Amino acid sequence: MPINFKPSMGKGDLGFTDLFGGRRVPKTDRRVKLNALIDELGALLGQAKTALKNRGAREDLADAQKTLLRASGMIAGAKADLAAATAALETRISAKSAGMQPLKKFVLPGETGPEALLHLARAKTRICEILAWEIKAKAPAVYLNRLSDFLFLAALNAARK
Repeated sequence: MPINFKPSMGKGDLGFTDLFGGRRVPKTDRRVKLNALIDELGALLGQAKTALKNRGAREDLADAQKTLLRASGMIAGAKADLAAATAALETRISAKSAGMQPLKKFVLPGETGPEALLHLARAKTRICEILAWEIKAKAPAVYLNRLSDFLFLAALNAARK
């Protein structure tokens, strides 16, 4: 979103909204729906951030929030690149999963508050990824897939604390 964004009251009251470049689309457009879900995901990550004590974990979630804004822009038609963010997330996943024992049962969220929030964000991430694939937004879909994996590992870590 441009820094000079200023809401215009009533402009969307007829069920249309603007994408990048000024193109008007119905608010029921799948890109608009996906961006609404990504907005919700960003808010969930913000809530999880407030519950985590570990500074590094909070920074990881802040990075994800910033990348989600770029992904949202891409979905709305802006030029952006998620390759570096996806690669950085893959590095974090490798580091978090190093030395982990394979899981022997399904994970039932709810061991701790932060862990439950991270699982909720992970579940929302999966919904976003599915819709990203549906609209053929490959780069955001791949990033969301990695983010889901990362949030799963972060939730496992939060459950142990």
